[in-house]
Amino acid sequence: MSILKTNQITDLGGNELLTSNGSGVISSGGAITNTPIWKAGITSQSLAYNTTTKVDYDNEITDTDNAYDTTNKRFTVPSGKGGTYIVHTWYRVGTGTDSPSFDIFVYKNGSNLNNTEDMASFTVNQSYNTVQCTGMLELSAGDYLEIYARQAEVSGTYTIGYSNEGRFWGYKLIGA
Repeated sequence: MSILKTNQITDLGGNELLTSNGSGVISSGGAITNTPIWKAGITSQSLAYNTTTKVDYDNEITDTDNAYDTTNKRFTVPSGKGGTYIVHTWYRVGTGTDSPSFDIFVYKNGSNLNNTEDMASFTVNQSYNTVQCTGMLELSAGDYLEIYARQAEVSGTYTIGYSNEGRFWGYKLIGA
């Protein structure tokens, strides 16, 4: 049996890959990170009846790589950051008098990827519904993600999000 003892591993360029503090705690020096990470919230938004509309996630909460743009409401994979991502989005809607019907769509580079309609889940007080979608996506540098929604609850408009009760977030997986 062989034992290798070191407090630092570097690459050929002298860049720190791993460092140990001598007590079993290892840090990566930035070489092993699951960035970018982003999270944006919605203030509130009205959806017209039976119209697919981009969700206005206009409040940036976290953005490690400046990859989420609040102007065009999209996440764009930064250069050198392609890989496997976990992506999640949700928004809250108030209960109506009709049978609820809301959709959420994840668009990649302008095309619909995935959708879900789930109005069976209620929050604890059962006064509001949440529509959500989670997925694992392969993304390349320059790919962008946007979230769209549609309501078939009432003719006219219906408000989603309310006081920042909706999120669009994700992160790159390490080693995937």
